[in-house]
This record gives sequence, C-alpha cells and structure tokens, in this order.
Amino acid sequence: MDKIDICKKIKQSTRKIILLDKEQVICGGTGTVVSNRGTMLTANHVVNCYSKLSHPKIIAYGMGNIPIVEYKPKLLNVSFDIGMPEFVKPLIIDLAILEPIKTLNGISYIELGNEIVPEGTDVIMAGFPDEILPPLNFDRILNFDNPELNKNRFKIEEFFKVHMCLIMIKSGMIGGTQKINISGRCEVPGLAKSVKVKGATYWIDNASNNGASGGPVVDFSGKLIGIICEKGLTDQEQEVPGLNFKVPSGATMALSHNLITWGLK
Repeated sequence: MDKIDICKKIKQSTRKIILLDKEQVICGGTGTVVSNRGTMLTANHVVNCYSKLSHPKIIAYGMGNIPIVEYKPKLLNVSFDIGMPEFVKPLIIDLAILEPIKTLNGISYIELGNEIVPEGTDVIMAGFPDEILPPLNFDRILNFDNPELNKNRFKIEEFFKVHMCLIMIKSGMIGGTQKINISGRCEVPGLAKSVKVKGATYWIDNASNNGASGGPVVDFSGKLIGIICEKGLTDQEQEVPGLNFKVPSGATMALSHNLITWGLK
C-alpha cells in the first residue's frame, strides 16, 4: 500500500474517544478499530477510571459521516503477576479493549500484524491530539467582551475542542525496539488466567501529543503493529543545581498490540 491508501484506511478506522460521567467530559483520547464489528484498542490510561465513575459512558466518533457509537470496556486495567520477587507490584499494561454497546457490522478496520518489527521500520501513526486546534478564532468570531458570553467561554471552547474531530497523521521510523516476553498470571477483575505473550515497546522518531494516546501505529503493508501510549520526555537541567524538569523529547512510545489482543480470542 502507498502512503495515501494507508492514510485513507487510518482515517476510516480511527476514532476520537470521550469518557463521560453524567454527561460531563472526564478525559479523551484516540481509539483504533481492529475488527469489522467495531472492536477498538486504545491506551489504558484513556479509560482507566471508567469503573470509578458513578455514571460512566464512553463515546467514539470519527471523520466525515462516521456516527457516534457508545462503547464499554472488554479488557481494562490489565496487569500480570509474573512471579518474580524483584517485582513488588504486578506489571501493568497500558492497553485496553473496547466493544460497542450495540452490534456493528461491516466497519472499516486495520488488520493486525503478527511480527515484532525491528529498528529501521518505517511507520505511520495517527491520533486526535490537542496540537490540532479547531479552524476558528474565538476572539474574532465571538464577542467575549459580553459578560454573559465570557462567563461561558470555557464551556464554549471545550465544546469545540471535544466535538471538532481533527485527526493528525504522521510518518516516522522505529528507532528502538525493546522486546517484552510475559509469562504470568493476568490479574483482572472477572478474568484470571495464565497468559504467555510476546510483545514489544517501540520508540518512534516523531512526537505525539495529548489526545493521540490510543492511536494506531501502522507499517507500510497497512497492518497495525502498535498503539500510541505516551510521548517521550527527557530531563532538562536548569542553572540552579539539582533543579530539572521533563520536556518533550520529540519521540513517541507505542506498545505492540500483542500485549492485549490475546484478549480478543
């Protein structure tokens, strides 16, 4: 597949995810459709507080005429007890599986790749990051000098931020592959089983931003190799000794879908 065809497939198969509680927006991110029934993968931290909310609701929608669909978690907050005394806590996997509340059929999706890819693999990744702003300048379009309008300014801007579905697709290269082999007991409420998984952490030489978490990382055959989980950070030292803080490094970390897609079976 060429880049244009891959980007078309990504746009058809990537969703903006919103987690609500009593219709109030809690957080958002991206989801990747991986079956024609609408099953999605996302980063676990996008929806990990679902079970703690009083009236949780996950909605997903996409570009163009893709309708809004309500989802529920199928596999969430996955952790493994790998039976090693050196690990004082279970190993948490930042991936989750979501299923549509109502049955869907014939949905466009990204096919799963089977191989762990090496450094040097060219990839395309996508998401709905906050770096892409609505094509509107609120200060010019709306008169916020009006006290009543200004009082609701935050709500108005949040409405456009949430409901404007603006995807960013980027190209990159796998600059680092760290293989992860897990053989342990999965510790999830309602599901306890022994699992053997071969996966990887991928570092991509292009940056992602908040909102892109859960988005797809696709190779040039058009197959999904991973899910965006976090942007790379690095220490930035200051002139004051001992004072430093984290700044974006220009890289993205993704986890191979293998670490969660055993739960699709």
